[in-house]
Order: sequence, then structure tokens, then C-alpha cells
Amino acid sequence: MADYQMLGELLGLPNVNVLNYQIIGGERIEVQIRSSLEAGLCPDCQQVSTQIHDTAETQTLRDLPIWDRQCWLRYAPRRFACAHCRRTFVERVAWRTPGLGYSVRYGQYIYERTRHQDIAQIAKDEGLSQDTVRAIFELGAKKTRPPRLPVRKGPLPG
Repeated sequence: MADYQMLGELLGLPNVNVLNYQIIGGERIEVQIRSSLEAGLCPDCQQVSTQIHDTAETQTLRDLPIWDRQCWLRYAPRRFACAHCRRTFVERVAWRTPGLGYSVRYGQYIYERTRHQDIAQIAKDEGLSQDTVRAIFELGAKKTRPPRLPVRKGPLPG
């Protein structure tokens, strides 16, 4: 197997090994990655598990561009079996939010752009729908909004 350590360093994702990559046309690169972590933390009982139960189907996630190309990560999350509570769970990685089709840092990148640029232009530049860009903006805005203080009812002390 080829050594893609340099590409892994350029990618800059924590605890990730690059297995392979493919350049598709002049605009896209797909990088096949795998988590380098040897264990997962059970979300139910908080115990560390090293027993891999199986590997899920490969998912494709959008990431920051590399070499002036759209970068897509191909990643098959592992399922661990918890020896303590006997449940299985999907590994969690810091660079991905479950259920989203893009990396955490790509979401942050798009969100920051929406603070200074028009959504339609970002969608065009990135090859995304305006609805996707708007959803990323709304999710980012929720994360950066300060917590609401409780509303006091009744007369003010005085």
C-alpha cells in the first residue's frame, strides 16, 4: 500500500490516515481516509471500547479545497461493540458532525463566507445549492448565538 503521509499532513485532519486518493477531472479530488484512533467511547456508558463490530458503508463528505480542487472525503465509519454495556455504537470523530454531508471545518468556512458575501455567490462558487448554504449559515448562527438569559417575571427590585 502506498504511503500518503504527506497528503495526510496537507489534509490536516486529526487522527486520520489517508488510504488513497483520486483526482477526477480538473475540479475534484476524492481522498479515502480512515480514523487512526484505536478505540471509541461508548455514548451510553462512557467506557472505552477497542472491539470493532463492523464498518459502515462509505460516506462522501465535502471538505476544504486542496490543490484548487473541491475535496471530498470518502470515509467508512467503524462500529464498536462495548464490552461493558453490550451495545454497538458508531465512532465519533472531531472533524465531522453526524448527519451532515461536510466536515466541521468546511461548515465553518462556508459560515464565515456568509457573514461577508451573498449566499447566491457562495453557492455558485462552491457548486452548492442556495438552500445548502443557507442551512449552513443558520446552523453556524445557532452555534455562535450567545445563550439567552432567563426572563425575570414580576416587578424589578428597587
